[in-house]
Amino acid sequence: MRCLIFETIATVSLLTCSMMAFGQDNKSQPIAIRDAPKLPDYIEKPADASGIFAIYGSNGVPPGSEKWALHEQTSHTPGDKMVRNVVIPTVTVFRPEEGTANGTALVIAPGGAFHVLMMDNEGYTMARWATKLGMTAFVLKYRVQHTPADDAEWQKFAAKTFSELPKVSMGEIYPPMSHPGAEEARLWGEEDARQAIRFIRQHAKDFSIDPHKIGTMGFSAGGGISVNAGLRSDSLSRPDFIGAIYAGYRIVSPVPQNVPPLFIAIANDDKSVAPISSARLFEDWHKLGQSVELHIFSSGSHGFGTKHQNKLSDQWMDLFKNWLSYQGFLSGAINK
Repeated sequence: MRCLIFETIATVSLLTCSMMAFGQDNKSQPIAIRDAPKLPDYIEKPADASGIFAIYGSNGVPPGSEKWALHEQTSHTPGDKMVRNVVIPTVTVFRPEEGTANGTALVIAPGGAFHVLMMDNEGYTMARWATKLGMTAFVLKYRVQHTPADDAEWQKFAAKTFSELPKVSMGEIYPPMSHPGAEEARLWGEEDARQAIRFIRQHAKDFSIDPHKIGTMGFSAGGGISVNAGLRSDSLSRPDFIGAIYAGYRIVSPVPQNVPPLFIAIANDDKSVAPISSARLFEDWHKLGQSVELHIFSSGSHGFGTKHQNKLSDQWMDLFKNWLSYQGFLSGAINK
């Protein structure tokens, strides 16, 4: 099996997290889910989010993580926000303007080499874009590999770990292999992505979304968990569409027949995920006769996300919008 790790990191500061849920005022009405306790105020809350919710039941701790002695940490880096040491997986909800909702839910998984989550470029900014199209967006914080809590130790760890990340050659056809710790974290992330879809589908009425129009997309590591969550899912956790943006997915064979529609985008000059791996993913869907669209841009590098770089990859969001519209996810009544 193969996997991914990629993206660079900066300094972090400690922020303790909890496992409950909160709603807050913004341009949309706050969301209330019955029996969801309010999260502590020290959890960072985007001003325009409608709520943050733990996706697992009880106290929000996933099975197998009950003894983790960690706390979620957040830092503000130049041009982005970074989260690491996630213990309680959550979704941060962004809703469209009143009267513009089309019932589609989009789960967004940021990347970060399974060590961190890049929350702005590959998370919140994407969510705000999605709401302008009438979608309700859910930014997923999934479990990542454990890293030192102390800032000084973290910086040493990050410098060593990320300097050792593999760089792909143009001839490679799969995403790069990961080390064992990140391989394990990838499996956590896949299950958190499936659980996020289950949670949203179970609470479709609370979120005012169509339970048959729930898609997932992600960038880099997040793209990998989005693809693999869709490849290994049950009826409750199956996404209705997938977006794989420079995704470092795990090879699954055989690919199931009933895969959801898939949109793929990557840059040909990506040095962290082999561009041909996206073509292989396209091939898997194409051979099954399933809906798939692929864009390989001549320029853009790895991690272009929602940034505008005056490169050809800048147009991917417009193409994704067109694809979503063609698939019927940007219009229509909610089918409850």
